[in-house]
Amino acid sequence: MRVRQGGVLSPYLFACFIDSLTEKVKLYGVGCYVNMICMSMLLYADDLLQVAPSVASLQHILSICEAELDWLDMRISPNKSSCIRFGARFRVVVLCSNISTSGDSELPLSDNFRYIGVYLRSSRSFAFAFSHVKHSMYRAFNVIFGRVGRIASPDVVVQLVKTKSLQISCYAIEVCPANNSDIRFLQYILDNRFGKIFDIKLKETVEDKNV
Repeated sequence: MRVRQGGVLSPYLFACFIDSLTEKVKLYGVGCYVNMICMSMLLYADDLLQVAPSVASLQHILSICEAELDWLDMRISPNKSSCIRFGARFRVVVLCSNISTSGDSELPLSDNFRYIGVYLRSSRSFAFAFSHVKHSMYRAFNVIFGRVGRIASPDVVVQLVKTKSLQISCYAIEVCPANNSDIRFLQYILDNRFGKIFDIKLKETVEDKNV
């Protein structure tokens, strides 16, 4: 089945086409459950996220998915796939076998990977990595500041940064658990950029302007 990318009906048609994949995973009853609801697999378009309580369970879910996808004439791309671990033993990787596909391609454990625009970070608890925000926001800020930073007033630049650049640091922040260290990191990025706009270095002054 081929659907037009960007078409209005494409997401609905693809969801109908791939629905048997989720049903097959539910049928086997493996993976993670929350309030008796199967959370073993999350789908967003063609992005597939599998959740399992152990490496063995994850391997089982992957095998189920590959068998069903093979029947649907679809394949998992090993070079675009990653595995990540959360929990008390997230650092124990030496004794863990890599997840393998039916084509004998291994999916090694990673420290972090990207899923739908956010970066997951291997940790004792579910966590996100915010390091990419710095590079993305600096890049967006430099585009704005490089064009109008020297000719427009600071108020205009601040408004442009809030509209075009600040949203990068806030993307999906409502679902990303941020600890105090993450918050200080994001605050540093903002202070640094506002300091450049107003050509100041004092933290107290930057915070005053930021308000």
